[in-house]
Amino acid sequence: MQDIFVGRQPIYNRNLGIYAYEMLFHDGCENSAGEEPSEDRASSQEIINTFVDMGLSNLVGNSLANITLTEHFLIRRNALPFPGERVILDIHPNIPINEHTLNTLRKFKNSGFTLALNNYHEISDFSELFEIADIFKLDIQYTTKKEAQSYIKRLKKHGLKILAKKVETLEEYESYMDMDFDYFQGFFLSNPRILKSKTLETSKLSAMQLLSTLCNSDSDTASIEQAISSDLTLSYKLLKLMNSAFFHLPDEIDSIKRAVVFLGRRKLTYWASMLALSNMNNRPLELVKIAMVRAKTCELIAKKLELKDTEQFFTAGMFSALDILMERPINSLITPLPLADEIKAGIVHHKGNIGVLVKCSRLLETSAAKKLSIKGITKAELSALYFQADNWAQKVTQSIK
Repeated sequence: MQDIFVGRQPIYNRNLGIYAYEMLFHDGCENSAGEEPSEDRASSQEIINTFVDMGLSNLVGNSLANITLTEHFLIRRNALPFPGERVILDIHPNIPINEHTLNTLRKFKNSGFTLALNNYHEISDFSELFEIADIFKLDIQYTTKKEAQSYIKRLKKHGLKILAKKVETLEEYESYMDMDFDYFQGFFLSNPRILKSKTLETSKLSAMQLLSTLCNSDSDTASIEQAISSDLTLSYKLLKLMNSAFFHLPDEIDSIKRAVVFLGRRKLTYWASMLALSNMNNRPLELVKIAMVRAKTCELIAKKLELKDTEQFFTAGMFSALDILMERPINSLITPLPLADEIKAGIVHHKGNIGVLVKCSRLLETSAAKKLSIKGITKAELSALYFQADNWAQKVTQSIK
């Protein structure tokens, strides 16, 4: 497979469920031929090759894939190698709008594709497109709230769904949700909202206390078993997960003691830690999934690089998301935990191999990931491992819902 970095930007619905992913493609290789193809043709070919090589479900799971509709796609409509009902096509203003274009767009729509207008600032000039399109993307970083309200009022008359683009904080998400936006695009869930309150809420405090017991090397197996058993919700979730299709065990695990025997101390600790984080009130499961994806990404990259003690990398990746789950500075959360010094240094200061992989796992959530460079692993391999981690996390979250 050509060394193409494939990234994604999540698009959320009003319940913070994943509606779609905008696919981001970046060619990391120099073209060895004397003449490079046009950007449009190259982008089209990259997308086609990547979807064929990696598969749509591996890239976006059960969600929709959002890709840019290039002129090359317009000319060769049959070149799209995926079912229309799984794809959103972004229509940009640089595509000339004429009768031929409109007819082609109608054919895409009739084939099941969802059409999104992206970066259309002067909406009065595109009334014909409004009758075809399904979604209007609005960049909130370049639009005042007053202007946004005007857009919503006019566009809703055409039956269009409105998407807030470049949402960078949870505060922005809450503000634009109140304004009746339908979808929200950006990395706002990955950016921690730090609260000023000095005390943690009860559910967060309980989770931190449990994590301290689970991570403490001085805690014996009996103490860990007791800590898990005393939390009925955690015990139920752990047993439910172990008896689900995810583990696919031949015999039923009917007690925490049997779970300890099957998993062992270390694996029980990180499974229970993830489930403890999912127990917190008022935190979307998507936030817990971010922690799971980071954990598994760090573990998979560590295995690929043949680094020792990959479970440490898993733990570091998971705990690197504590700030977005607890809404507190990461240093104040990690310092009191009885973690190994190298794990703490990796999470807080990005030191050592753990720090490199934690930083990598965080960058893979954003469009900045195309700049990643790790010796011994290609950009295409980084992409593939990230998507593998995401698929794993999706299966886990489905099992514990």
